[in-house]
Amino acid sequence: MTSVDQPDDLGGEGWPYDATAEYYSTDMGSSMPFDDVGWYRELCRQRGGRVLELGCGSGRILLELLASGIDVTGIDRSMAMLRQLRLAADQRQLRPRVVQMDMRALCLVQQFDVILAPYSLITGFCDTREAISMLVQLRKLLTTNGCLVIDAFVPRPTELYTDFHLDYRRPHGDNILQREKRIDRFDDGCHRIFRRYTLLDSSSQVANRFTTAETIRPYSAGEIDQLAKAAELSVSSWHYDYGSKDCESSAQFATALLHSTQADANQ
Repeated sequence: MTSVDQPDDLGGEGWPYDATAEYYSTDMGSSMPFDDVGWYRELCRQRGGRVLELGCGSGRILLELLASGIDVTGIDRSMAMLRQLRLAADQRQLRPRVVQMDMRALCLVQQFDVILAPYSLITGFCDTREAISMLVQLRKLLTTNGCLVIDAFVPRPTELYTDFHLDYRRPHGDNILQREKRIDRFDDGCHRIFRRYTLLDSSSQVANRFTTAETIRPYSAGEIDQLAKAAELSVSSWHYDYGSKDCESSAQFATALLHSTQADANQ
């Protein structure tokens, strides 16, 4: 294992998912407590047609959809994550269709029947104007009766950490991956999340250590509804913890199904 020689401070400004790609399946991929993959798969089967997954990463969702016979395309900003996806696909003898692309500047012409924005991807758009611009781009990529799926964690009061606190220690192959977290909150409602990763070898020696930084904006259901309206989209239904809860108050995740209001006008 090659050690990443980065200062153990508050992280650089690089894209955090480039740094964590090798560890994603142990890290974020193991942190989802619900069967979101199964929920997305069933939705795509019911809707039919072509599917686009935004931020497909290492393929946690995309490869399961593909293995189920769903016609899915994935995009992701991180080439390092896409390399992990390719490795996982080769092991399963799958041939995914993926493209490196920043969703802030989509270069797609094909339309899709379902577009997925999973695992709170929307929170990466801290500027609401950018979020609306992104939603407008996605609306134009929907077929007439197409569905856009926006997933977001339900905002809760956040405990702010002035120092790093332990998130987890998990097996990672023959090693142990440890993650610590610090959170700052800004006056505009955004959160700056610092994550410090330490890989310990079988002798409990540090094999790798680095810190990432990411700024997000938690969005409530009402705020997502307002963003959608500004982009000429409407929310047709909300789903909580991927169908396992009936209401937002006790849920961790809220998922909105949106469709174009322009499609309504043309019917």
